[in-house]
Amino acid sequence: MSVLQKQKKVYIVHGDQESPNDHWFPWLGQQVQHSGHFAKRLILPDPNAPNFQIWQQALQTQIPKLDTESIIVAHSLGCLASLHFLTQTLNQTEIKGLILVAGFKDKLTALPELDGFIRQAKLDMTILQKQITTRFLLFSCNDPYVSPPKSVLLGHFINAQMQEVNHGGHFMRSDGFDEFKQVWDVLKPLL
Repeated sequence: MSVLQKQKKVYIVHGDQESPNDHWFPWLGQQVQHSGHFAKRLILPDPNAPNFQIWQQALQTQIPKLDTESIIVAHSLGCLASLHFLTQTLNQTEIKGLILVAGFKDKLTALPELDGFIRQAKLDMTILQKQITTRFLLFSCNDPYVSPPKSVLLGHFINAQMQEVNHGGHFMRSDGFDEFKQVWDVLKPLL
């Protein structure tokens, strides 16, 4: 990393029934750190029974200041939590990038227990498009929880570049994702 290059801050946000140590999160954090940047895997409390307000407080506490060197990478329900947080936070601030994996903004047929959480999220399309320089969304053709149309709908809402990953499932370790090259390929040029 050259002296002129500022250190980027990458925040990795997990979803429900997950921890910062699951799936491809530790691997991605290591990739970021090996390239000379700061990576932080956030801890969202009680992921087996996610509480919207508590998750928002956790995001506020663990992401003290967003700026043009900030990048957020989020998975599943972490995408929705992050989008609400960014809608509240980015009025005067721009961030470098947002990479959503298996993101959605509407209720999921497969996970009705998340309806209450999903209903509380308020997203502002204008803020999310204007204040985030690069927006990217990855989704899978065979995700058992988030159907491709749900992800594509969110992608259009925030005007994100989208990439379908063939047979990626829900991008969990059980789907073969303890590493996630496609996310790194998107993130690397932003660093």
